[in-house]
Amino acid sequence: WLKICGQVAPCCYRGVAVVAFEAMEPSVIVGLCWFVVIGFMFFAQHHVCDAYFVPAINVFVEKMRKSKTRCLQRWGEEAVAGATICALGCNGPELFTNLISLYTGSDAGIGVVVGSEIFNLLIIVGCAVLAAPVLPLQIERVPFARDVFFYALSIVLLYWSLLDKAISWFEACTLLGAAAIYVMTVYFTTDVVNCLGLKGPETTEAAPSSRQKGKMHGIDVEVEEIVHSRMADGKNAGASAKWNLDATAHGIYAEPLDVVGPEKSTKGKNKRGSIGFQFETPDAMLGAVLKYKDLQEVVVQEMGVIELEFYHNLQHVTLKMTTVDAEARDQLLQNIEQYSLGRPWVHKYDATVMGAIAHLKHALTSNGSVFAKLAAIPEFLIDVLLKGTLFAVDVKDIKKEGRWPLCFAGAMFWLAVFSFCMLEIAEQINYNIPALPNSFLGITVCAIGTSFPNAVASILMAQQNKPAAAIANALGSNVQNVFLAMALPWVIYSAQTNFKPIVQNVAGITEGVFWMMGTLVLVVFFVVMPGFCTLSRSNGLVLITVYVAYLVLTSGETFKWWPPLMN
Repeated sequence: WLKICGQVAPCCYRGVAVVAFEAMEPSVIVGLCWFVVIGFMFFAQHHVCDAYFVPAINVFVEKMRKSKTRCLQRWGEEAVAGATICALGCNGPELFTNLISLYTGSDAGIGVVVGSEIFNLLIIVGCAVLAAPVLPLQIERVPFARDVFFYALSIVLLYWSLLDKAISWFEACTLLGAAAIYVMTVYFTTDVVNCLGLKGPETTEAAPSSRQKGKMHGIDVEVEEIVHSRMADGKNAGASAKWNLDATAHGIYAEPLDVVGPEKSTKGKNKRGSIGFQFETPDAMLGAVLKYKDLQEVVVQEMGVIELEFYHNLQHVTLKMTTVDAEARDQLLQNIEQYSLGRPWVHKYDATVMGAIAHLKHALTSNGSVFAKLAAIPEFLIDVLLKGTLFAVDVKDIKKEGRWPLCFAGAMFWLAVFSFCMLEIAEQINYNIPALPNSFLGITVCAIGTSFPNAVASILMAQQNKPAAAIANALGSNVQNVFLAMALPWVIYSAQTNFKPIVQNVAGITEGVFWMMGTLVLVVFFVVMPGFCTLSRSNGLVLITVYVAYLVLTSGETFKWWPPLMN
């Protein structure tokens, strides 16, 4: 049927024919148009992680926390979960891009991972420092030292593996084995630190229920904050950062505009609307007050659950409220509608395609910005695919949380599909603009596209006075990028090809590996300078400048403006 549509030519990979339209001669304009399409693939990867991949991981982590077995509870702790199952949520696009590239013969796969490593260390750390409200930024010593050691080890092992321009079964298994050692090190870090009497990472003991009780508009509720970010989710025990809400006489309340202090009652009817929900702790991702003007959606679930969707600039936070019964839930809904003056869109969650249609209709007919209306269109196209296939296992519907393994598997499938499309689009860009080789596209454009959501998350975390966590996330993600996103696909592919060596095009990659080590040495140098274990604003500016220099040098080598730094 492809021949009927037009003349096509095969782009050969591993003996499988992938079609590309040959009727049109290579065109720079067409190549530039493909950049728009590859941007859509970046958004699709991020959306499937945000909407299905990470929520399934969240359910797993929560089940581990509530387990009665101590060894299983440890897997629900923040550090351990972040280094294992949650690493898939953070590094999922890179992992599947590398896996698919092995089967398509694309040179972009390994470049995406290497480029992401450099982007994470320079841009994420640099932006986190610049966005930090308090400087110099204090670094947590034990986690930083541990992750720096394993990141340096991962770089050395990667360089060793690529020396002969091929990955053997032994090399792939060695990298994957190092991942297991890293996980076990994270697992026992707290125990070792306690035995040595050192100050280590703070951990929170697992408990049957980590939600805190309080009152909202006089209704008893349990509150859980869910941050929509691959990075925040992956390294904060599966995206569910629970607030420590001390139950007080006022509990969780809505503060009217004409009330200046929490000591006054909020029972009076305020026809002008309330400022928002105020909490005793300022640790929430949106601050101490979640304002009603940022509340865009109220999603009504079963079993007395309401999900409040807050959007502020690039931040998206869900406040999951659980009431004692449906009657209390309905009363709470009435109170929210009264205090918010009916601005939010109140609806039941629909996991089917009809839910995607309803969301698009609301976005186009609401009073939102033009950008929000335009962004709703590509989101709708992706939602039609996802909701049309994963509606039966969507764990965002609380009645289906027990189906999280199937949701996880379905999200993996779609990540693989979108990664395949991204690589094929990179092929089309290379076809139309031959000056842009696939390896260059992978190490720059694709790396930035897959890692950009992590950079945004790091800035938001830093603004909420959590820059040290953002830096720890970047280092931990980089370790697992090599040990998982590279090694696991190599092991899988090698096992399916009779354990033959996997030939790798290392043009530009070897230089990238040296950039990885050089940037790590730079960060460590800044940390050990006088003012030990701190980073200053000037350090952040230098890191970002170095990344710009890296892009300029890499681009100049690609376009042959100057010879490569390494042969």
